[in-house]
Order: sequence, then structure tokens, then C-alpha cells
Amino acid sequence: MKEEKISVEKNVPFELSDGTVLRSDIYRPNNNNQYPALMLRLPYNKEEKRYYDEYLEVPRMVRAGYIVILQDVRGRFASDGEFYPFIYEGKDGYEAVEWAANLPYVNGKVGLFGMSYHGYTQLAAAVENPPSLKAIAPVMTMAEPWADILNGDSAAKGVAKFQTWTLGSIIEDQLKKRRKLDQTKVEKYQANMREWLDYRPADEWPPMNDLDPNSFFFDVMHDKVSSELIERTQLLDKLHSIQIPALFIGGWFDALLEPTIEAYQAYRGPTQIWVGPWTHEDMSGHAGERYFAGGAEQIGPDQVGDPTELHIKWFDHWLKDKPLEIEKTVHLYLMGQEKWKAYDQWPPTATSKELFLTSNGSSQTRRGDGELANQPMRKDTKSELLLDPNNPVPTRGGGVLIAGNGSGVYEIGDIQDREDVLVYTSPIQEEDLHILGTVKASLWVSSPTPLCDISIRLSDLEPNGEVFNIIDTFYREKVKSVDQPFCMEIEVGHTAYLLKKGHSLRVDIAASNAPLYDINLNNGRTSKTSKVGKPAIENVYHGVNFPSRIILPIEK
Repeated sequence: MKEEKISVEKNVPFELSDGTVLRSDIYRPNNNNQYPALMLRLPYNKEEKRYYDEYLEVPRMVRAGYIVILQDVRGRFASDGEFYPFIYEGKDGYEAVEWAANLPYVNGKVGLFGMSYHGYTQLAAAVENPPSLKAIAPVMTMAEPWADILNGDSAAKGVAKFQTWTLGSIIEDQLKKRRKLDQTKVEKYQANMREWLDYRPADEWPPMNDLDPNSFFFDVMHDKVSSELIERTQLLDKLHSIQIPALFIGGWFDALLEPTIEAYQAYRGPTQIWVGPWTHEDMSGHAGERYFAGGAEQIGPDQVGDPTELHIKWFDHWLKDKPLEIEKTVHLYLMGQEKWKAYDQWPPTATSKELFLTSNGSSQTRRGDGELANQPMRKDTKSELLLDPNNPVPTRGGGVLIAGNGSGVYEIGDIQDREDVLVYTSPIQEEDLHILGTVKASLWVSSPTPLCDISIRLSDLEPNGEVFNIIDTFYREKVKSVDQPFCMEIEVGHTAYLLKKGHSLRVDIAASNAPLYDINLNNGRTSKTSKVGKPAIENVYHGVNFPSRIILPIEK
């Protein structure tokens, strides 16, 4: 399509079957021809610059021959109705797709795109199977939106992400719509959000209790979301029946990488997945204290220009019947090699390498005796792991979406100096080690209290002594017998990382990761619902009878 002006229509109304009016901004070629439509359905204000030319470049998509529609979902910004997260997005999405398909300048074919919440809106609409929906492109998203909050009494709760999202992205517009917005008060709470994340109990959180005591926030925090609504929002099992083509995109340091891959693996229609050195906020190649060359431009082995061009190629194939000159289905950025490589499957074919945690019982801090070895110790030992609810181990780096904490790669040596962190280090690598796939851990632990919490992280110890995070996770399990060893089987995370010759692999283990997760108060309760706790000692075991270990997938 030749370079030409773009026609823009603002706040175009569309009435849902229940009478609610949604409004969209429509960008299209300035002519009378018909084109396929690409729609973004979001709760974050379609007028924001980020959604016009930062995440993806709308003008380029229009000039590639598409009608681009940015739509505020029900109850958000220019659209009418009452917003309640996730529950309306399936039915509303179906109707929105069919409305778009029947616009006079649309040729009847529609694609959906967007990241995070508006990745979910695509999956929810696809589950409803609107006949005009020909392809989707969910980026850094999830199919089970309440999975880390409404996940049972004994599971860890990602409350800080929910708090940050609600106060940082949702509440202001909700109050404005109700004409109850005190801008000064909201901005004060937002400016001090990081400090507010430490408040206990989280389910009585003062910022939301003050601003909107009847908010959906408290339905979620008090486990009052009905089972019918939860079932309506849970899409994972429903993805098995979808045949609409889907382009999944994730980031190695995105907080939603695990659910993105989970959705990709459940999906049964034609798919691709691309995972780059990206965070939820940044797809430029910058991730914390690291920059990954080739992460933003000329991506993939096929040297696709950038994420906008990738989307155009994807939709050109499924909405315009053009050849898709990208054959393989899995495209991964290999960190440490600063290059992309394509594979036939996720996870790629790999061999397993076990490294056993060994210690004579003094693996506290990086100055302790913790080591990673190819064989378990002959004798059984244990290292004490302190959990002090009043001095939790702080969150740093990785995939986070919480106020005051950056995602990506950070130096973590000071954290590994803490007495409440166990540290295990491998010998110096004599050759490069290509870690590719899903890292797992099998840990023998015990707890004197009803809950046992484990935060486990892999890191890269450089020759100069600096140490940087690779992947991490947090796991909580209900204890059947206090002070009795049991085995935790843990999925640590997904990665594609080159541990270079001359470096060492390091594992650190803590019993908290705050404020990212609620804190075990060592009395059967956590900081989500309670305030007062006490220090306690968990144990991590080593040896032939308690072979705690990590399992690394190594590229063949």
C-alpha cells in the first residue's frame, strides 16, 4: 500500500446486546476500499500513546492494509457500563469482533492483538469462537487471571501484583466515572505505593479501603468471587478446542512468562511462540542492569524487523492468505549468545543434568559451605533456614510487576550475604553450559509450622565476584507433619541461558520474597490475612536419603 494519510474516527459507539455502549478509536486508510480489521480491546485508555506507537505501531499496521480498532472495554474510560475484571471479556469480545467485521470498510475478517490484560481479552473472545475472528496475537498474558490469588489457602499469593495493578492502573478511572475521584488523594497513595505494599494484613489494604471500600479488590482479597465467575474467567481447559491461529509472545523477564507458555501449550490451533529478552514494560532489549543486543530489531533467525513487523506478517498470512515465510513454531532469544534460534517444539529437546545441594550444615550466606555437586553427599545433613516475618528477604529482579521493583537482571550479591539465605555454588565451568528449557528442583525440607515457604533462584557468578539472577520462583506447601522432612517438587522457571566458561552456577534459597509474595507468619497464617508473626527455622536437607537437587535442561 502506498504512503497515504490515515483516516481517524474517535469514540465510535457500538451497542452490546445488553444495551451497554462501548467506544472505539478507528484508524484506517484514507480511501473507500475494504480491509481486514485488527482490534485491541483494553482497560487502560485507548488514547494513551503507548497503544498507538510504542508497543506496536498503529500507523504501520494501517499502511500495511488494515483497519486498526482500539476499544475501551466495558466500564473503562470512554465505554459505558461497570468494570469488573475479566468476567465480561468473552461475550463482549465475541460481539465486538462481529461488530467490527460488519463495519462498511471492513472485509469481514478480524484479528485481535494486545498484551497482558488485552492478551486475555483475545483468549476470552477466541473461546467464544466468533465466526469472523481469523487470528489472534496474545502477548505476555494469561488464561487463568486469578491463578496466583484465588489458589487455595495453602498456596503463595502474589498480592503485591494485584495491589499494584488495582491502585496503579484501575482505580482512578473507576472513581472518575462515579464522580468520586479525589485526584490529590489517589496520587498520594500512588506515589507511596511501594511503602504501602508492606502493610499487613493486605486484605485490609488502606489505600483501597479509603478510596473504594466496595471495590472488586476486596471480593478477590476476601475470596468472595463466586465460583461461577471464577469458572467463567478460567480459560486454560477451554483452549484445547480452539482452532483460531494464535501468535504467542513472551519475555524471559516478564511476570507472565509462565502463564503465557502454559496457554501456548494448551492451545490446539495453529500457533507460534516467540520469547525475547523482554520485561513486561520493555521490549527494547533492556532488562534491569543488562542490555541484550538484537532483542528489539531483526528478531528471530528470519530477521523479522521488529514486533510490529512480526504481527503484520502473522496477520497477512491468516487474514490475507499471504505466505508465512517463518517455518518453525518456537523462536527463542538465547541469552549469553545474543542471538535467536528457532525450534520445532517447546520445550526444545534437551538432556537433563542434575546438580545436588551439598553442605555440612553451614550453607547460610555466600561465605558458607554450600556447593553444587554431580553426586549427593554420602552422609545426611541439614542447613537451618530462618524465616523472620519482620525482616523478609527482599524482592529483586526477575519477572515482577510491582511498584518500586524493576524487572530483569540485577546484581544480588548483598542478598546472598544475608544469614537467612542458603547459597550453593558450582565449581567454575570448564566449558560453556547451554541451559535451555524448564529448570526444576527437588528439595527436601521441613518446617516447624503449618506452612513451608521456599524461594529458589538460579544465578550466574562471574569471575569478578559479581552475581546476577537468571530465574526464580516461590513455592508454598501445607505441612502434613511438622519438623518432618518431605520433598517439594518445584518448577523453577523457563530460560535460554548460556553459563559461560569461567563462570559458576549458583542457587540461593530463602523462605520469603517480599513484597512480591505474602509472608508466612509461622502460625498458619500469612500477611494476606493477618499481621502478627514470629521467627521460625525451616530446614533444607542434603545427602543420599535427602537428595535435594536442581535439574537443568541442557541443549544437545
